[in-house]
Amino acid sequence: MQVSVEKTGDLERRMTVQVPGDDITSKVNSRLSELRRQVRLKGFRPGKVPLNVVRQRYGKQVREEVLGQVMESSLQEAIGQEEMRVAGVSRLEPASGPDFEGDFEFIAELEVFPEMPEIEIADLAFERPVAEVADSDVDDMIDTLRQQRREWETVERPAAMDDRVRLTYVADAEGERVPEVGHHELAPTLGNMTTFPQLEEALTGMSAGESKEVELTFPEDYRYQALAGKTAKVELSVQEVQASEMPEVDDAFADSFGVDGGVEQLRADVRRNLERELRQAVTNRLKTAVTDALSEKYADLALPRSSVTQEARQMVQQMQQQSGQQADLPLEQFMPMAERRLRLGLLMGELARQNEISIDQGRVQQKLEEVADTYEDPSQIIEIYRADKNLMDQLENLVLEEQVIDLVLDKAEVADKTMSFKEALET
Repeated sequence: MQVSVEKTGDLERRMTVQVPGDDITSKVNSRLSELRRQVRLKGFRPGKVPLNVVRQRYGKQVREEVLGQVMESSLQEAIGQEEMRVAGVSRLEPASGPDFEGDFEFIAELEVFPEMPEIEIADLAFERPVAEVADSDVDDMIDTLRQQRREWETVERPAAMDDRVRLTYVADAEGERVPEVGHHELAPTLGNMTTFPQLEEALTGMSAGESKEVELTFPEDYRYQALAGKTAKVELSVQEVQASEMPEVDDAFADSFGVDGGVEQLRADVRRNLERELRQAVTNRLKTAVTDALSEKYADLALPRSSVTQEARQMVQQMQQQSGQQADLPLEQFMPMAERRLRLGLLMGELARQNEISIDQGRVQQKLEEVADTYEDPSQIIEIYRADKNLMDQLENLVLEEQVIDLVLDKAEVADKTMSFKEALET
């Protein structure tokens, strides 16, 4: 087999492969002989059909099948012979005519992955968040849990701070009634409306059965697009005012969350969960910083279009699965993120290769236990992961990625930055 490769672009190649004609003839004859033992033709006993009859009837079809198989297998052999990292094949077709004599020649147009440079990371600089979970952070989470355990009761008085107000409303936005028919419903808690203070002010002091017309400017991210970011006249109608008392933090409160050991154990569990959340937040911050820096430094790294397109298609499929909808999404919208993902995948993989990083199975086990610890029955989750190769592959890839991040941080210039727990969790 003879192979020649022509460079037709930065990552485009045209490969010409020549296969000895004797190989083609041998394969065709072998296939016809096999077919002769299988075919049944009127006038001939099974397995006794003359070869020339089989060739006359099936020769063209068999030859086409053999040529297709030869192109596929010879292409893979040629790719290995030339040590090419192929991203995709855009065209594969014979160069020889259908009635060729002698050697068989075909052409493949390919895209290859770029030659990776030596990844330099010593000149990168990062800030590493340094934070810890304080007692006040535990207190705040306990208060959040108390909020979740509040029981609401209707009260016959004007709405005040910490009350929940059930209301209906109709808005007139630029001459359009929202909603067109009926009304929208809300049940906000006063004192907890940082994104919509105008509405909180309007509701304070209102009682059940009372209505009021006010002018409100809705937040940009308001859930109804017809009102988001707009100023409108709004008719508010309060249906009910509810008040609640925060439960005491005692052993019964801890028990309501399934915690054995009372308040002390509840606080210990809360602290452990917050510390896990903090570790993940710091990891994510560092990962974002490192990947941003690598993406910017190697932004000129050429990428095969076919691989970018494939990555974008996968992103579209993931979004469709998550939303439960099969609506057509414009592929071009996902191309920039697909390019980033592919570029980072190549860079991270090359960093691992250049620095001979292999997956640390100890860290994989630690990561698995950390994931499982967030569930009620950790041992069951560990069994599920161990029995599912795809889940374990995902976990191993995550660990390898973290090992590469650690390598970058070890070789780059890193300055610690002290911050609070809440600051560390901010994105």
